This record gives sequence, structure tokens and C-alpha cells, in this order.
Amino acid sequence: MHSALVIALMVVSARPNSTQAQLPPPTPISTPTPSPSPTPTAPLQASTPPFHTDEVGVSYAAVTLSATGGVQPYSWSISAGALPDGLTLGNDGTVSGTPTSAGNFAFTIQVADSGGSTATVSGKVGIAAALSASIIAACARACQVEAGCVTVCGNFGTISGGVGPYRVTATGYVPPGTTISPNQLAYTGTFSRPVSYWQSTVTVTDAFGQTASISPIFNVFAHISLSGSATCFASFYITGCTAQLPYSGGTPGGTPSVKITSVSGSYCPPPNYTCQPSSSLPPLFSASASGGAVHVAIAPVPRPGYAYRGTVTLILTDQNLCAAGSYCASGAGTFTIDIQLG
Repeated sequence: MHSALVIALMVVSARPNSTQAQLPPPTPISTPTPSPSPTPTAPLQASTPPFHTDEVGVSYAAVTLSATGGVQPYSWSISAGALPDGLTLGNDGTVSGTPTSAGNFAFTIQVADSGGSTATVSGKVGIAAALSASIIAACARACQVEAGCVTVCGNFGTISGGVGPYRVTATGYVPPGTTISPNQLAYTGTFSRPVSYWQSTVTVTDAFGQTASISPIFNVFAHISLSGSATCFASFYITGCTAQLPYSGGTPGGTPSVKITSVSGSYCPPPNYTCQPSSSLPPLFSASASGGAVHVAIAPVPRPGYAYRGTVTLILTDQNLCAAGSYCASGAGTFTIDIQLG
């Protein structure tokens, strides 16, 4: 028992005094490394390809705007003006749709980033009216054209709307001797026989591939014709004289005008009735055309009378243009005038 206590005391005495024990060196406290400053963001900018023209009813080829810099995501909006009716601005900055009304439209498109910055671009879009073709009233019934005439009637229709250049084609019964103008509603060339009514379908195609059609009717009638001769004779001056010379063709139901082209004769006036050459028409001469004939007359002349012998040459001019600035004309007819003294 005693020996055990001694051992315990020896053990206790062998432990170092806690106040004298060597403590381990303190662990150094590390200072936190500061976070790096955020990289500066590039300024927000917006850009767009060119906006292009379009036509009512034609799908607009999409134009996509783009943005750089700022803080994504971006949002797009119209900040001023308006897009053409029927076009919209998508969430991705794409302008698309089908325009429904014509006009010139100006607008400003804004892009905003998630950091509150904004940028804008301006645009203009022209929208043409839908393509259409209309026929002139005369050609809806029948454009009257005289055979042998060149490029007459002018345009038989008009083109409106659409976007040029235009391409014009014709199918059906095109008047012989003519071709359709490639870019306007007109036939070019010489209208030839056979005389007949001709109707064709004429189609206009514009730069967007849109089409419009009309169906003009042409009545190609026979060219006015006058030839031959007739004599206006009076054996007594006091009776006067009349003569007729038939003509054919010309404007149906029309009345051509008479044009004197030459006069050659001898005029024997009172009181001595001495005859002398004359290039003037006989006194009281008249000429007109109606009912398919040219009518010539010398009115009676009371005493003292006169004598006249000569030839009057004339042509007929129709009421239809035969070429630019030129009306349809006939060949020549002649009238022999023979007014005697009695």
C-alpha cells in the first residue's frame, strides 16, 4: 500500500507543470484575397440591315436587327413612329409580316438590355399598292382600229400599283400584224387583215411576281377606200349638176371628211366668157361624204352664168388615227366638172 502511493506520487511529479509547458506556435491567420473588379461592359449598340420596299399582300422578306454590348438579354420595341400595317417586331428583333396598306412609313426601333441601357436605330419602309390593271372604256366594248394602220389606239389600259419593272404578255387572239408591248398595255405594229373582232388576255407581272389581267377587244375594220371617177355635167348652167362616187371601209357609222387635193380646169366668167386656166374650185361647188358615197354638186347659177370645164381630185380622211398624228386616208377619186353655157 505504501509502495503504491509512492509510485503514484512519482508519476504525478513527473508531469510537467501546466504553467511551465511549452505551447505550440500559433497558426498564422490568412488575410482573405479581395475579389477582382468586374470587367467593364461594352456600350449597348444596335444595328440593322437595310429595310426594303414591299407591296400590299406580298410577304415581307424578314429583316433582323442585332445588338452588341450591354447586358443580355435584350428586349426590342418601337419607340417612335410605326411599322407598316401588317408588319410586326418580334422578340428577337425581326421585322416580318404581310403589309395590308400602302404608304411610306418611318419609325424608330429601340433595344434595351437588362442593365437599363438603351440604343436605337431608325428605319423607313415604302409599301406600294397592290398591282392592278384597268381597261379603257372604249376597249372594253371594242377599240376601233382601221386595217393598215400602225400602232394606234395608244394604250388600251393602264397599270397602277405594284413595283416595276413590269412585264406584259398576251394570250388569245392578238390582232394580226401586231405584238404586245413588253412593258405597257398597248399593241405595236401594223393592224392587218383579216378584218375581224379580236380579244386577248393581257397579263401584267411586276417585280414581286404579282399579276393582274384584262381582256381588251379590238375591232379591226377595212381601211377607207375611194377610187374611180364621176362626171358632174350640166348642159345648161342654170340647172347646176350633181355626181356621186362610192367609197368603202372606214369607221363603221362614221362620216369621213373630204379633202380636195388638186383642181385643174378652165373658167369662163361673164360678161365676155373668155376662158382662162384656173386652179380654183368652180363657183358654188360643194363636196361631202355620207351613206357610203362622195356627193359633189354645182349649185344653179342665174344669168349671167359661167362656163367651167376641169377636174377636181379629192381624198377622204377618216376619223381614226392611222399613226401618231396621222389620220386614215383613202386613195384619190376624181370628178370631171363640165358646166356649159347652154
